[in-house]
Amino acid sequence: MKKKKNVSILAVISMSMVLTACGGGAGGGNGSSAPASASQPATSGTSVPPKTTIANATYAEGSMQASAFSTLNAYRLAIGVGALAQDSILDTSAQAHSQYLYANLSDGNLSAVTHNEVSTFASYYADTPLARAQKAGAPVTEWISEVVAENFPQASGNAYGTSCVGWDPNSVYHLQAVAGPQQTIGIGFNQPTAGGFANYTCVLDFGQTAGVFGSPGPNTLETGVGQQMATTAIAHSPLSNETNVARSISIGESPNPAPDIASPGRPIMVMVNAAQAGDVLTVSSFTLTAANGTVVLARVIVPSAAMTSSTGATADVNNALFPGVAFLLPLAPLAANTTYTASFNGARDGSPVSTAWTFTTGS
Repeated sequence: MKKKKNVSILAVISMSMVLTACGGGAGGGNGSSAPASASQPATSGTSVPPKTTIANATYAEGSMQASAFSTLNAYRLAIGVGALAQDSILDTSAQAHSQYLYANLSDGNLSAVTHNEVSTFASYYADTPLARAQKAGAPVTEWISEVVAENFPQASGNAYGTSCVGWDPNSVYHLQAVAGPQQTIGIGFNQPTAGGFANYTCVLDFGQTAGVFGSPGPNTLETGVGQQMATTAIAHSPLSNETNVARSISIGESPNPAPDIASPGRPIMVMVNAAQAGDVLTVSSFTLTAANGTVVLARVIVPSAAMTSSTGATADVNNALFPGVAFLLPLAPLAANTTYTASFNGARDGSPVSTAWTFTTGS
């Protein structure tokens, strides 16, 4: 079956300022792989507040990397989780893995994007995101996570960057991954070439150093350190008054947050600070209502730790949600050109959390 192209958030960003492998075949498709779930430390380290300013990146003007960097940081600033600084070491590891993916999708060694590399395959660099970052020069104490994707060819470097990042807000695990407590980013990209794989590949490598302790995993972050929102802050996606919001979940997310739902709508996320061990966001109600008063049929997905004190929720089937996150997943695509109101009521460690906002879908 032919897959539809995912909707870019480029217009949203410009107007409103915004996982194992799977994917399409050589005939044209899309796919992505989110990192392992974040690790919550037993005790909290020393975090830093979300950064509102960062140094200018060194990516070439008009390049995919420059576009992805500015697009993702604009979105992170808009939802309040802090901007990411460029890390040239992670640029190296991300580019090495993008080259590995593209080379092996081209020659048939791979049928889908993945985080792990096979030493006998073309363009091998190192086994895991952590190993690749350390080979490129990252400190052994730094925690590393990674998001990878492949998708249809685009018309320009700017379009490639917004396409690569535009996948993530219309997802579950990728959205929480790019909105997480990381502090730095490196970007890798391979454009389709004649005789090679039909789609591009892109890799986002994330680093976390503030307050980290213990041994980093092969592809994960610590949820209690790095950039942390205030305990009273509430982040959500889509943004308040966001326009041209995608109607459906991005095709090909892996792992699949709801394998039993044939065609889910665009996921709605609420996120709070959960830096301390045992912190959890519970849900008493989470609804999505169209302007005509129709309540959208949806599934509310929470981490298993939130189930006991939540109402009408379903535990995350992949056990990959962060402790401070809840998602509403429509059971079908949202209507076109329609304004919706999202309303959330719950608690963060027993303290009430309530928020409501509107957004409008695109065509």
